Amino acid sequence: MKGWRIVVQVGVVLGFLAEASQSFGQDVRRVEPVTVTATRIEEPLERIGASVSVITGEEIQTRQYKSVEEALRTLPGVEIQRSGSLGKITTLKIRGAGASQVQVLLDGVRVKSTTSGDFDFADLPIDAIERIEVVRGPQSTLYGADAIGGVVNIITKRGSGRPSAFASVEAGNFETFRERVAASGALDPVNFTLGASRLDFGGQFRNDEHSNTYLVGRVGVDLPNKGEVSLVARYSDAHRGIPFKTVFPNFDPNREQNDTFTLLTGEWRQPWGEIYESQLRLSTVATKLLFRDPPDPGTTGVTSRSEIEVKRREADWLQHFHFAKADTLTVGVEYREEEGRNKDTFSRTTNTKSAFIQNELRLFDRFFLTAGVRYDDNSVFGSETTPRIAASYLLRSTGTRLKASWAEGFRAPTFNDLFFPATFPPCPAFGNPDLRPESSRSWDAGFEQKLWENRLRFGATYFRNDFRDLIAIALVDPVNFCFQAQNVGRARSRGVEVEASLEPTDQLLLTLAYTYTETEDLTTGQPLRRFAPNRWSLAAVWTPLDRLTLTGQVFIVSSQFESAAVGRNPGYTRVDVGGNYRLLSKAGPLESLELQVKIENLLDEDYEEVRGFPALGTYYTVGLRATF
Repeated sequence: MKGWRIVVQVGVVLGFLAEASQSFGQDVRRVEPVTVTATRIEEPLERIGASVSVITGEEIQTRQYKSVEEALRTLPGVEIQRSGSLGKITTLKIRGAGASQVQVLLDGVRVKSTTSGDFDFADLPIDAIERIEVVRGPQSTLYGADAIGGVVNIITKRGSGRPSAFASVEAGNFETFRERVAASGALDPVNFTLGASRLDFGGQFRNDEHSNTYLVGRVGVDLPNKGEVSLVARYSDAHRGIPFKTVFPNFDPNREQNDTFTLLTGEWRQPWGEIYESQLRLSTVATKLLFRDPPDPGTTGVTSRSEIEVKRREADWLQHFHFAKADTLTVGVEYREEEGRNKDTFSRTTNTKSAFIQNELRLFDRFFLTAGVRYDDNSVFGSETTPRIAASYLLRSTGTRLKASWAEGFRAPTFNDLFFPATFPPCPAFGNPDLRPESSRSWDAGFEQKLWENRLRFGATYFRNDFRDLIAIALVDPVNFCFQAQNVGRARSRGVEVEASLEPTDQLLLTLAYTYTETEDLTTGQPLRRFAPNRWSLAAVWTPLDRLTLTGQVFIVSSQFESAAVGRNPGYTRVDVGGNYRLLSKAGPLESLELQVKIENLLDEDYEEVRGFPALGTYYTVGLRATF
């Protein structure tokens, strides 16, 4: 309990010190980010009691991020783990909550697998993104199942202004080639964004190659009274070699996997005067995974093969009622149908009906209180009710903000948890249709401080999560060595997140994010698997010349518990550097031509984010980007 008290007390003290000094002005240099994920309506971050991070499209371009997972690594509370080189399974965890306990959205649409329960960030490039929003802490009140740890929402860029386009090409070691094109703009009343990319990666080992073709598009039509109808489509087709039979250095020369992903969502947003607005969204998501492992050359046997298909269809309707500037009431209803099919194993369908209500109270332009409750009814595991409350208080004269939130959440059993059949006849089915959802109760409290006319920003947040009814693999028949999914686990996590940014000059920006996470499996007494207690991210963006921007990042990750038998996975330090130099400006239709260089793992650190799967050594790319 000491941790959160210290965080709050430090925030209050800093606020009064800042007020006494009277040396801090208003923010005239930056636009305060907004978020839609934390409350389902667009709000400035300062009004949000939850812990929220926003990565803008401008930051993505300036720091030369090549993928969504690369951008997410810089955030506090977030752990990204990739099982090897480019294209290998990449998962995200938040505050001690596992990948299956974090909800992932594309333009507000759920994209996690119903069978495995997680989302693989490996095939998600950075194309046509307006911003990425990450809300840390339980969000089941707004998003239902699987939002125990938080929510990641990737939002597609909305076209505006004169039509413009860019094209880029880059090459690097490990036989890397990447091509990207995109265009966006508005021709009243239509706005559009289109993007396409292709990545080819040869790999660092035999059968380690990866390729991915990705398409994204958004088209919107403006309606009277500030309304809009929009359509977003995404498609990817990826191939990856899987070089390891179990873990390094046991190689498999021909194991492979092909993945396709399709998303289509239509949305209608319509204000009806100043008091009421509505939002209707229909969406469909489909994924297909084909795995093949033929017999190794020179051996005999049968090709191992699996084919997994997932489909999800959703409809949600939101109603926002605005009572002057002091209060907003949001009411939402949702219907979701999900299908999961593992060829020759199982094929099942479930549906979920949901309703929630949320109220946002804004008093004196300094106190903001949000409270809500949600009810979900699933056709298999039954119903869940999840409340949430969050508050934010501003001391505007000092640039201080205090925030706190409390919520309950739940994680639904996956199709594998519920329906996977027996592996051999003497055993019962591995899946257990009587499973209950995992549940959590969490809270956090913290502060944020702006100083020196907002050139210096820093803050800290204490968090605690208590997990119950965790689904684990239990031995149910020792004689025949049979296992089944059971609600047998309990765990907790707690820690502190620290963020800071310093802009000593208009040409230099320094940022820091640090997370301390303490986890414990209350059944075994051991730490939770694969959570690093200490995680640092330090970054710098320097523009010494108008034409030149230099970037640098340092990631420091401590050792983490793997298992009682294996022990700990050693920590590591990774250094990335990059640069962007404008070669040409305004030549005919050409707005600019830029040279881009990026070097990851500059010091050639030998490490494994997931034990047994070596990360890339020094990895560099050089490219050109033309803007029209």
